[in-house]
Amino acid sequence: MRRIISLFSLTPLLVLGQVEDPFLAEIPPPTPPALPKAEAASPFNPDGTLPSSADPLANIIGKSNNRTSDKKEDKPTIPSYLKIRGENIQPTFSSIDGKQVTRFNGRIQLTADTLQAFADDAIYHSSEGYVKLIGNVSVYREGLTYRGESAIYYPDRKEIDTSDLRLGLDPILMEAGGFRAVKRNGRNIYIGENSGITTHDVKDPAYWIRSKKTTFIPGDKVILKDLTLEINDRKLFWLPYLSQPLDANIGYLAIPGARSNLGFFLKNRYGVLLGGKRDPDTGENESAWLLSQWNVDFYGQRGVGLGVDLFDTRLDPKDKYGWLKFYYIHDTDANSERAGLDRENVSPDRYRVEFNHRIKLWQDPIAKYTFDTNLTWISDEFFLEDFDPKQFRINDAPDNWLGFTRRSANSQTALAARLRLNDFYQSDTRLPELTHDWIRQPFLGSSVLYESQTTLGIYEEEISSITRDTLRDEADSLLAGDPRLAEIDSLLDEQGFARIHTYHEFSLPHKIGELNIVPRLGAGHTAYTSIQGPSDTINRTHFSAAVDLSTKLSKNYPNLNIHNWGLKGARHIIQPYASLSWLSTDEFDASFSPIDRLTATTRPRPQQVGRFTAVDELQDWSILRIGTRNRIVTLRDGRTHDWLTLDTYFDTFFEDPEFDRNFSNLYNDLTWDPVPWFALAIETQIPLFSDSNFTEFAGTLRFMPDPNVELDISYRHLNDHPILSDSDRLTLESFLRLNEYWGIGTYHRFEFEDSTLELQQYNIHYDFDSFVGSIGFFHRNNRIDDEFGVTLSFGIKEIPSLSLPIDFGAQSF
Repeated sequence: MRRIISLFSLTPLLVLGQVEDPFLAEIPPPTPPALPKAEAASPFNPDGTLPSSADPLANIIGKSNNRTSDKKEDKPTIPSYLKIRGENIQPTFSSIDGKQVTRFNGRIQLTADTLQAFADDAIYHSSEGYVKLIGNVSVYREGLTYRGESAIYYPDRKEIDTSDLRLGLDPILMEAGGFRAVKRNGRNIYIGENSGITTHDVKDPAYWIRSKKTTFIPGDKVILKDLTLEINDRKLFWLPYLSQPLDANIGYLAIPGARSNLGFFLKNRYGVLLGGKRDPDTGENESAWLLSQWNVDFYGQRGVGLGVDLFDTRLDPKDKYGWLKFYYIHDTDANSERAGLDRENVSPDRYRVEFNHRIKLWQDPIAKYTFDTNLTWISDEFFLEDFDPKQFRINDAPDNWLGFTRRSANSQTALAARLRLNDFYQSDTRLPELTHDWIRQPFLGSSVLYESQTTLGIYEEEISSITRDTLRDEADSLLAGDPRLAEIDSLLDEQGFARIHTYHEFSLPHKIGELNIVPRLGAGHTAYTSIQGPSDTINRTHFSAAVDLSTKLSKNYPNLNIHNWGLKGARHIIQPYASLSWLSTDEFDASFSPIDRLTATTRPRPQQVGRFTAVDELQDWSILRIGTRNRIVTLRDGRTHDWLTLDTYFDTFFEDPEFDRNFSNLYNDLTWDPVPWFALAIETQIPLFSDSNFTEFAGTLRFMPDPNVELDISYRHLNDHPILSDSDRLTLESFLRLNEYWGIGTYHRFEFEDSTLELQQYNIHYDFDSFVGSIGFFHRNNRIDDEFGVTLSFGIKEIPSLSLPIDFGAQSF
């Protein structure tokens, strides 16, 4: 979905945009194309070289740096390294204040040293030794762009007077009495005295921020001292100091809005980088690494929430580590439900403490050693639902664990502990668990490949405190001898054991003609001791065997070109495959309660024991999978692009580990990505061979029928699944750009199974030229109690803090 960017901010300093003055739009780029051939009146050769001595300019262009008038001709001399050229320029001689000058009228280009400048006219003052550029001046030097109506260049000193110029430093435009550059850690820092900055890319910007001193650190921040905000030449407010980063995570962000269970609210966040050493020129800390975001949230129905989030920016964000978060609110209406479900006895003191970090301990030539933490301590089971619904939808019971890990090129070893900090969630503990994995690799340098997985730990699982209290209340209400009492007692009993599990597998890939054959043999053992149950010990031995077969056929279609659908030649690749997998293991006693167990899903289970994480659910199986993978590839941007892929397969069960099936559904996984404005992904499974299986269709379509219209459509149909509920859900997301100012986004989710419009969301976006405004509304039908909300964003362009349709969950609403 198109990204629309906005920010509610107290300062227009956050406007970031392409800096360009329309009245300079026709100025050539920094490296302009060759000038047109000069007409007869031009004093220069077509290639820009100096003319012969017969040329009218021959007497004013000297071969020395002498700036005094030629004594014989009494005409000024221009240094040879200073080149002024252009089309139809007419040099004339005159005097200013009694001093000889040379005027060049016509669109000119001045080249000297590392400087390149363009202007309507130029005046060379020979006695003063400078060139004055006049009219639509554009100067390019060392990657910087200066623009204005006049400028003075001193060729001998290689300096330019910037007092009448604006300096373009993407994404800002700066004008100042003078600029200077300071080199720090290999990058330029620009400092302007008595300066003004803006990012409004018009001839007469709507606003300026004036300051006694402005320091701009490209890609980082702008620092202003003694600043005044001017909008339409009116001074609005004054601040003694402001350091405004260009990063959306830093600086001030305010989000106003309303929600049914929160009332009207105003969420405020201010981010600042900490750490590093203070720079004497800029006054800022260099190499700051700790991002701190301070939160003050006002809720009309709940009170004031306070928090701070700390992020270690030295860690790679893709690892999803490196933060410490604190949040507290004295909730004045803690028992107010969100979705219509009753709650009671929720303490008004509500909080969350979250620590997720990776500490790099040491590294040697063989391995890396780290210590990882992922801890979340929450006051009650409703906190995420109220104040972080996005996280609540993804993971309503956050995990808690600590781990020491050793990673090498071919193995990983970890000593971890899973804790139970929040007793209102049902969870297991591992105190501790040792794991060691060998990835698939040559065995003793042979062609045989080896891999293994080993775990050793002490495991326990407890039901939630809420469920425990409910069961005890139910037991107290039952009469003696009721069979339900025995069932409740078994649920209340603690479950746990010590377990060691190890599995080892060997494989030998080889090829016979075009047929790839990979036989696999594996064996393992699982031992349970100290079991909290009728049996004290259980031993299980696993034997497995499998063979994978595959081949590849392909045909080229070099002349198949369909430009409108992204085909530039094509290759059709067909990959038939088959896999036969067999596992034999000992059965559990009926009284045994597993901890690592399967969860319900519509997708097929893995058929390799080493990839089967639900160790306690391993059962005998004998499965044959047959399928064909089709790919159509084409060339795009000089690389191979998967234009279409289709994977079709099904399983034949000689022994089914889960249900009494002979055949699985027929699976079809399709991905079609022909052009940037169209993409389709579909997953289907239908019971071709048996009417006892379920039916599923899940598809997503992204389509841009017009550059101003984007549609995202998702549909999922699920029927007759043995565990999961039937569903028939359609999701539609759209964005319409009405014109250069207005845009409208929508989001709808409809469940046909019970004819419920679960969620509807609307937002409107308006571009105020240098500012941008967005407002979004939503209505969620929770089937028990409806929920409403609105959020507003009005502020400055080019800070990527908000997308449309507005993501209410992303802002923790």
